[in-house]
Amino acid sequence: MGYILFMMSSKPVDGTIDLKVGGMTCLDCSRHIGHALERVPGIAAASVDYRGARATVDMAAGVERTPALEHALVEAVERAGYTASVAAVAIGTASLPVNRGTADFDILIIGTGGAGVAAAIQVAGMGGKVAIAEGGTLGGTCVNIGCIPSKALIEAASRYHGARRGFPGIAPCEPALDWSAVVGAKDALVTDLRQAKYADVLASYPGLTRLVGHARLIASANGLTRVSVGNREYAVRKVIVATGTYPAAPALQGMDDVETLDSTTAMTLATLPTSLLVLGGGQVGVELGQMFARFGVQVSIVQRGPHLLPGEDPAVTEVLRAALEAEGLEIHTSTEAIGIAREGSDVVVRVRQGHLEGAMRATHVLVATGRQPNTRHIGLEDVGVVLSSRGYVQVDATMRTSAPNIYAAGDVTGGPAYVYVAAAGGRVAAENAMKSLAPTGTSSDDPREFDLSVVPSVTFSDPQVASVGLTEFAARAKGMHVDISVLDMAQVPRALVARDVRGIVKIVAEAGSGKILGVHAVAPNAGEFMGEAALAIRFGLTARDLSGTLHPYLTWAESLKLAAQGFGADISKLSCCA
Repeated sequence: MGYILFMMSSKPVDGTIDLKVGGMTCLDCSRHIGHALERVPGIAAASVDYRGARATVDMAAGVERTPALEHALVEAVERAGYTASVAAVAIGTASLPVNRGTADFDILIIGTGGAGVAAAIQVAGMGGKVAIAEGGTLGGTCVNIGCIPSKALIEAASRYHGARRGFPGIAPCEPALDWSAVVGAKDALVTDLRQAKYADVLASYPGLTRLVGHARLIASANGLTRVSVGNREYAVRKVIVATGTYPAAPALQGMDDVETLDSTTAMTLATLPTSLLVLGGGQVGVELGQMFARFGVQVSIVQRGPHLLPGEDPAVTEVLRAALEAEGLEIHTSTEAIGIAREGSDVVVRVRQGHLEGAMRATHVLVATGRQPNTRHIGLEDVGVVLSSRGYVQVDATMRTSAPNIYAAGDVTGGPAYVYVAAAGGRVAAENAMKSLAPTGTSSDDPREFDLSVVPSVTFSDPQVASVGLTEFAARAKGMHVDISVLDMAQVPRALVARDVRGIVKIVAEAGSGKILGVHAVAPNAGEFMGEAALAIRFGLTARDLSGTLHPYLTWAESLKLAAQGFGADISKLSCCA
C-alpha cells in the first residue's frame, strides 16, 4: 500500500503537473521531495507517493505550464538526490489536494497516548494540518501509569529478589530497601520519557498543534465536525478518537464504602503494604502481585476463572502458578469475590468457591479485574458514533466509526490492549483519514485495513509468559488437525548456565504441512523470542523452517529452534547445537 505526502498551501490552484520519480524508498523520501518541489516558484502544493514512484504538483492560480517550469521541477528533484521525468499529460488522473476550506485542521486527534501520538506523526508526515488534544496528562496510559512504571518496579523487584537468592558461589544477602527511592526512580524515568518521547517528539513536527483541554464533539455536518477543546471551538475535516481506557471496578457489595487500589494507585504508594489481596489473575494482577511479593509483601491472588492469565495455554499458566507459589504467593483460582468491607486496619473480602463461602483479609486490596473505555462526556452520541454494549467505540477494518468523519484507534476500540497495537491502529486510522480527504482513484489510495491476525503478547512475570497465534485448544475448536511439540527449559543450554530451568515452550503446528499456528512459552525472557514466532506465523513458516534456521548458541531464542526440532527428534538425545 502506498503512502502519499500532501503538502498544503492556501494559494488557489490552477493546474497540475505529474512527475515520475525514481529512487524513493520510504515516507521520508516523499517528505524530502515534497518540500523540494514546493520551493519551486509558481508551485502551490505537492503530493508524493513513494511506492507509486510518482509526484503531482499543483500550480498556483495564473501560473502557466511551460518547459521551463517542468525543467525546474525535474532539477529540484535531482538536487534532492533522486531522478525525475515529466509524465505524459492525462486528463482526470491528477492527485486532488485536500480542500481545507474553512476547516481549522485536517485532522484533530483526541488523546495523546500510543494511538494518538502515532496518528499525529502519521498525519504530519503526510503533510496534513493536525491537532492533538489532551485533557489529562500528556502521554496516555503506557508511559505514565502502565508499561513503563510497572516494568520499572518489576525490574527493581527482580534485582532485590536476585540478591536475596544468591547464585552458586555467591552468597545471598539482605540488601537495604528504600521503597520511596524505588518509586522516585520510577517517577523520574516516567517524567524523562514523557518529555523525550511525547512532548519533544510532538514539538518536532511544525504542522502539528498541541491543544490542552477536555475535547468534546459538538456536531458534524457539511463535511466538517465541530470540536470544543477547553473553551475554544474548532472546525475539522476528520477526527480520530484515541481516548484509551481506565481501571474498571467490579460490582461487589460494599465496594463503594471501601478504599481499594487499582493499577495506577498501587504504583504510587508511599509505603509498602503489609499484605495485599489481588482481585484478578490477568496480566496486571500477576505482574504487580509478584512485584509486591518480591519486596516482602504477603500476596494472595483471587482469580474467578480456573487458570491465571485467561486465554493463555493452561499448560503454560500451570507452570507459572507453580513458580509464583514457590515464591510464597497464594493463588486461589475458580474463586469469586462477592463482597468487601473494612474491619479495623484490614480489608475483608468475602469469596465463593463452588458451594463454599469464606473470607480473606489483607491490609490492602488491589482491584485488577479489567478496564473500561473513556467514551463518556466526549460527545460521541452527538455525532452518530455507535458504541458496543460495553461502551467501546465500534470501528470497521479501516478504523472508521459509524460516523463517516470519525475514526478511532487504540484501547478505546476494545481490541488487544497493547501499546504497540494501539500505535499501529493509530497509524492506520490517520493514513485512511488523510486518504479520504484527497482520493486520486488509484490502488495506492485505497483504505488500508488494520491487520490483527498475528498479535504477540507478553506478561512480564518471572518467568515471563509470552504467546502468539492459536492455542492447541483454539486450533482444535476450529476443526484443525494439529501436532504439538513441548520443550522443557531444562533442555535449553542457556537456561542451564543461568541456573533457571523453569518453564516450557509449546509449538502448535498444522498436521501434515508443519505450518506454525501458535507458540506459547513460560520461560525467562520468553518475550524476547516471540517476535521471531510472530514472523513465522505471519509468513506461513513451518517447524522445519525454524529448526533449519541457524540460531546463536547459548541464547534464549534457541528455545524456539529446539522446540521446533522436537517435532521430529528426541531433544534429550541431541548434543549441543545438534
